[in-house]
Amino acid sequence: MTALELFAGAGAAALGLARAGYTHLACVERNAAAAATLHAAGLPALEADVRAVDFTAWRDRIDLLWASPPCQPGSTAGQRLGAADERDGWPATLATIDACRPTWFLAENVLGWTYHTDLCGGSSGSCPACHLARIADELARRFPFTGAWQLDAADLGVPQRRRRVVLWGGPLPLDLAGPTLTHAHPAAAGTLGRRPWVTMRDAIGDTLTRASCDRRACYPCDEEHGRACGEPWRLDAPAPTVTTMDEKGTRANAVAGWTFNGGPDRASDAAFLVAGIRRIDIAEGLRLQGLPDDWPLQGTVHDRYVQVGNAVPPALAEACGRLVAGAHHAWTALRSSNLDPTALAGALRRHRLTVPAHLGAAP
Repeated sequence: MTALELFAGAGAAALGLARAGYTHLACVERNAAAAATLHAAGLPALEADVRAVDFTAWRDRIDLLWASPPCQPGSTAGQRLGAADERDGWPATLATIDACRPTWFLAENVLGWTYHTDLCGGSSGSCPACHLARIADELARRFPFTGAWQLDAADLGVPQRRRRVVLWGGPLPLDLAGPTLTHAHPAAAGTLGRRPWVTMRDAIGDTLTRASCDRRACYPCDEEHGRACGEPWRLDAPAPTVTTMDEKGTRANAVAGWTFNGGPDRASDAAFLVAGIRRIDIAEGLRLQGLPDDWPLQGTVHDRYVQVGNAVPPALAEACGRLVAGAHHAWTALRSSNLDPTALAGALRRHRLTVPAHLGAAP
């Protein structure tokens, strides 16, 4: 299957899709450092603004279009301006769909896009959830079947709690629950027939120790620094979300009275609680995202922290890609039998049938 990727970042989603069997025709990314990482990883990088690319060259050649538009217009960590934010990438994504007409579509983003702002009235252009609802309506005009999944990367074996919304569209209805989940909270894993969550200890337990304080900033383990070093049990759970702000480190500091103002919600917050460490390093961020240790990040330290914080865990992209691939094989078989697509879609809707998630499960 062929794939075209928008807002490709450092190529983490591309790695997951490649593991699911896709061949990328292009990975579009405007940030120079991230595009250099794509090149170094052997991916077909196109350094360009998505809005400035003529995608008609790929018309009817794309099996899957993947997009990860900028999260800032919908993120709860920002002003949440929705369509009023100049960084809104959803219109460019819709324009790309119109230009290249992919068979399938997947888009990943922060869960903040699903939250309404106060007093939005259900129609405000500056409300992320209202804007996303309009995008969903636009997708429904372009694909016979569409939907959305809410996924946590920890449920797919990533050592990090990273909740995301994934929009999809295509010629067949996909499983309403999304791809097959492989992991769960240890208390429920056995009952669900899954493996326990992968933990921080599994991923970075060899580096997230006081012994590493000889090479990076750490706080004393004393009462004057709040909960520093006071919750080592967090090593035996997935990390909070890895973010671009992990470059600045934990939100616990003297000005905030060593609290997290509602957290801990950064991976570096957990590092502080486990061992008094101010911030995770880039190598630890790679592991918590599920990327290989030798992923060839390019650019400055700041560039690399941004790339890691913005990455889509490969396992999440792979799981979604596998479900689409399973559905695509079914779609190819149905088309070869000369079934009328409109009649087929009507029958599927009447009987409320979907492509089961197990068709995309990893072998």
